[in-house]
This record gives sequence, structure tokens and C-alpha cells, in this order.
Amino acid sequence: MLWPVVASSLTTVAAFMPLLMVGGVIGNILGDIPVIMICVLIASLMECFIVLPAHLRNAFLPKKTPAKQPRRSTFSVERLREGFEARFDAFREGPFRRFSMFTLRHRGATVASALAVTLVTAGLLAGGRVGFNFFPSPESSIIYANASFVAGTERSRMEDFVDHLQTALEETDEAMGGGLVRTAVSHYGTSQSGDGSARSGDGVGSVMVEMISPDAREVRNAAFIEAWRERIRQPAGLDSLNINERAAGPPGKDVNVRLTGEDAEGLREAADRLGQGMAGLPGVLSTADDMPWGREQLIYRVNAYGEALGLTTADLGNQLRTAFDGQIVQIHQSGADEIEVRVQLPREQRESLSTLSQLAVNLADGRKVPLAQVVEFSHRQGFETLRHAEGQLAVEVTAEINGEVTSAEEVLDSLSAELIPQLEREYFLQASFEGRAADQRETLADMRTGLVIGLGLMYGVLTWVFASWSLPLIVMAIIPFSLVGALLGHWALGIDLTILSLFGLFGLSGIVVNNAIILVSFYRQQRDKGLDITAALNEAVVQRVRAVLLTSLTTIGGLLPLLFETSLQAQFLIPMATSIAFGLGGSTFLVLLVIPALLSWLENARERMRPQKG
Repeated sequence: MLWPVVASSLTTVAAFMPLLMVGGVIGNILGDIPVIMICVLIASLMECFIVLPAHLRNAFLPKKTPAKQPRRSTFSVERLREGFEARFDAFREGPFRRFSMFTLRHRGATVASALAVTLVTAGLLAGGRVGFNFFPSPESSIIYANASFVAGTERSRMEDFVDHLQTALEETDEAMGGGLVRTAVSHYGTSQSGDGSARSGDGVGSVMVEMISPDAREVRNAAFIEAWRERIRQPAGLDSLNINERAAGPPGKDVNVRLTGEDAEGLREAADRLGQGMAGLPGVLSTADDMPWGREQLIYRVNAYGEALGLTTADLGNQLRTAFDGQIVQIHQSGADEIEVRVQLPREQRESLSTLSQLAVNLADGRKVPLAQVVEFSHRQGFETLRHAEGQLAVEVTAEINGEVTSAEEVLDSLSAELIPQLEREYFLQASFEGRAADQRETLADMRTGLVIGLGLMYGVLTWVFASWSLPLIVMAIIPFSLVGALLGHWALGIDLTILSLFGLFGLSGIVVNNAIILVSFYRQQRDKGLDITAALNEAVVQRVRAVLLTSLTTIGGLLPLLFETSLQAQFLIPMATSIAFGLGGSTFLVLLVIPALLSWLENARERMRPQKG
């Protein structure tokens, strides 16, 4: 069993090795999983051939009979084991042997049934019955409420509203049973967030709420935030109010859409429409963007008379900057210090809008004309900040979602169906999905590349062990069938596929191949004894059913505590355990039924081709 066991370990290592190629944020978070698994597999391989034989050296020697045998009790473990052995042997040599022979004689129906189940399972995934949530975050105990007023709002109005948020929070806590809020801290003039994107200003305020542990309460964050919102009275001048929980895992919001274009006002209007469209979708808790309105701006433009005098907008702008911002005319060195000498208007004139009517503009020929004669003024709402991405003006619209109602994939699909294409046509802009969606694209691309490499490594190992080009294909055919159990497990438990589910599927592909390797190796031993193809396959299945069941049941048993864990923090790991446990459980029967049927076709085809080659 040296080479079959070595091949089993190497194929599992090959299945986990591509996960080392996952880069970016996800690679930093989950990169330790494949490293630990590969180290454990190598250590177990050494233990199997070096340590285990020494442990079993005296295990099968007959026990010495004591001089005086103690009185045997009515119930004993030995009697229970012997009864189980007898019943299992009767099942294996009777009904199971006949059923195995039946599937071999009707191998076409066996493979067709497996394909039908696979297609039905694929339909669950394609039809949305099994959703995909790239990186679900455990529920946090920290909630942020950020309020932003329009530019120019008095600070006292912002402070009054932050105090109102505190009062509404206390009322919500009492209405939902009390004792949910541990600490609440108000911040005047600054916002709070867990990603470092805090703002400051007189019109900005926030409340940071620390709740008790999610495991110690029945009320979920989404329900608490919704009840809190219902008790908040929004005053006039409130620009935005965002209440969300601190997210763990990769940085960024659940939904992040970036709009890029050339017109700032067009981007602002498109961002407003996109935010309203997001807010109307079920499960979306709050929306925000990073292009807030600022103070009112005074826009100047050279009129026709000024252009006739040879004045340009650039010349006018330089003279206005010199008047209000000043111009350095000398830098005086005083010891180790440099003193700038700046010429500008007095402070009283710089802070008064009426100064514009008294300014004179210098022309190219040295003459001076009043500013009011050569310029036209207009007013518009400005922006607090303007951001750029890859050299283009950009705005990002984000949203927080309730994972129990919808997923980021469903929200993005809904936006991509109609609203985003409409905005791209009307405002001549481009839209892209950033944040966690960008991390998802990068991670899935790395995993697709790793999948090809992993399958190539597994095929190389199997080709070396079996000295055949076709037998590895039969062994690896169990991999797509094993995904059936994993997807059905997610559907039965009502959980979405996650990035950890995909990690589990990679590991599962290496584990399920192990049973097929041992089965094929045992079949070749039976052929060497002179049995025909069908008899050898049937004997291999019957003799290996116990080992296959033990391998699967021990692995599933080890994962059961995690599957039944009720802690909210453990919900992050359950999808990975589901992929391995249910996938291994479903593949156990497929290994014993489908692999022999496929191998029967291959071996019979070889038998028919041998006389022609001769």
C-alpha cells in the first residue's frame, strides 16, 4: 500500500497547493489554511509509515489467557463488536454485493443517474436556490451612526441632532428589552467608521454604540438599526444619515459602485439616482457616497467687453489670487528662519464680498478697468471634496445590506440589469464594481488559475502511480460528482456559498480522489489474480466498502461539532465544513458506484483494442 497511500497524500497536497496562489486581501486572511493542511498531510504521511507500524507491532498478537478468568458480564464491548461485525459482513456479502453487481451490469443507467443528479444540483446553483456571498462577516458589536448636514449649517443644530440620536437610542434599547447597549459615545464635529474614512467639520456628528456580545442577545443588529431609524426625526438641512455596523474581513462596503466621468455635476446627479435605486432594493440598509455637497461657490467668467480688451480668464484668475491670497515679493533670512514677505489686501477687505466691486483689473497695455465691467458672476453649489481614480473624476456609491434578506451579488445583478446602463447612457460615464467586488474578481481569477494547475498536478501524480494515461481520468472523474453533495448540503442547510466554501471544495477534490485511488489499486490486484473485469470490479467494491465508509465517516464525524455550532462567530467557518462533510458523504456512494461503471467501460474498450494491436 506504499504507493497508493503516497499518491493519496500527494493528490490532496496538490488540491490545496493552488490555494497558495490566491493573493490580495483574501490571500492575507486565508493563506494560512493551505499551508497548515499541506504540513499536516506531510506529517501524517510520515507517521503512517514510520510511527504507526511500531504502534501496531503487538496489536495483533494473541492475548495471554489469565489463570483465573473473571466473570463476564451480560453486556460486553467484545460481544457488541462481534455482533456488529457479523451483521456488517452479512450485509456486505449479501445485499451490497448483489447491488454492486446490478450497477455494473447496468452501468449506463448508473452513470446516467449520477449525471441527472449532477444536472439537478447545477440547476439549484444556476437558479439562485443556492446563493453566493463572497465573504460574510460575523455580526459585530459596534454600530456607527454618522450624520452630515449641508454646508453652512450651524454647529448647534448638528449638536442638537446628535443628542436626539442618543435619546432615540435609549428609547430603542428600552423598547427591545433593555440591556442591549453597553456604551454609547457621541462625537461632535467628526464622523466614525472602521475603515479610516472619517470626516470632520461643523456639520458632521456621530454616535458610536457598543452593544453586548451577539451570542448574549436575541436581537440582531439589522433589527436594532431598523427600530432605531424609526424613532429618529430627521431635521431640515440633514444631508445624510448612515447607521451601519463595523464590518470584519476585507475592507470596503458590501456594495461599492464607482462612477467615473468628466462632469462633476453629472456624476453627482448620477450618484444620487444610483443611491436612490439601491435604497429601493429589498435588504439594503443604508447608502452613502464620497462626493458630498460643499459651500456655495461664486463663479466668474470674462464677458465680451473684457475679451475685446484682451483679458483672459487665466489673467483674471491670477490677479484675483494675488489680491486675496497675496504674492510673495521677498524671502528674508533671519538666522535659521525664513520670513516670507507677502503683499495682499487687508484682512477686512479679503473677508468682504463687496471688495469685488471696488477692485480694478490691469490690462496688457497698462490700463486699469473696474472688475465689474469685464466679468460676469454666477452662483452654484460646490463640492466638499472631488476624488479621482486612474486620472478621471470619480465618485463611489456604497451600500450596507442585510445578509438575511439579500446578498451583494443579487444587488449588483439588479443594478446591472437596468439602472447602471441607463446612467451610463444619460451621463456619459463608466461604472465599475469596486471594494469587495474587486477583491472577489481578483480572488476568483487566482482560483481559476490554481484549479488548472492543481488538476495538472493531480493528473501527473496519478499517471506516475498507475503508469497509465487513461486511468487517472477515471479516478479524477469523481471530482465533479463530489460537488453534488457539497451543493446539496448548502441547499439543505439554507446557507450561501462563500469563499471558504470554495476553499473546502478544493480540499474535497483531493480527499475524494483518495478512495478512488485505493479502489482502482485493489481492482488491479484482483485482475492479477485472474478474475475477469466485472468480477474484479465487484470484488474490489465489496472489499473496499468498509475502508471507504470508515474514511468518510471519521472525517464527517470530526466536522460535526463545527456544523452544529450555534455561535455566531462560527458561522463564518460552517460553509467550509459543509462543503467537505456533505461532499464527502455524497461522493462515498459515487466512488463505489460510478467509478466501477466508468472503469468497466474503459477496461472493456482496452480488451477490444488489444487483438487489433496484435
